[in-house]
Amino acid sequence: MAFLLLNNSKFINNLTNPKKIHANVKKNSRVFLELRNIQMNQENSEKNKIKLEPETVIFQGPPSISELIIPALSIFTVIGIIPFIATLTRQFWVRYTITNRRISVDSGFQGKERVEIVYRDIKKISKITRFGGLTADVVIVLKDSARLELRSLPEWEENMKFIEKNILDN
Repeated sequence: MAFLLLNNSKFINNLTNPKKIHANVKKNSRVFLELRNIQMNQENSEKNKIKLEPETVIFQGPPSISELIIPALSIFTVIGIIPFIATLTRQFWVRYTITNRRISVDSGFQGKERVEIVYRDIKKISKITRFGGLTADVVIVLKDSARLELRSLPEWEENMKFIEKNILDN
């Protein structure tokens, strides 16, 4: 009981001591001013935020239909049926999307698998043209050495220029 009275008397003594009250008020006002400055800086930064432009689609579609030519001609052999079915299913199941922010590939049954990369992750781009330059196979190497392959990319010259421009911007 004496301990409680001693502690309470110290507490009461601190409240009645004018020097300690002044020190506490001064300390609390500094904290208040710092909090107010932080709040004002946040409001200013929200006003000055860079507004991102909306994502625009540059290309969206399946691989080039020209990749069906050789497998379709090889149907006359028994072995040619398998490559034809494989390229035909790729026409229905693969979708490339190139936007101003990312490249995405939807694949798998009904397009349920998605791979997305952003331009700042691209390290290197390689291409091999097909059918006299009508389409190209594009291999994108990422900074973590992962690879993304865009097989039979139609309109490849325009798409490659756009991709390379975005890589340089980032």
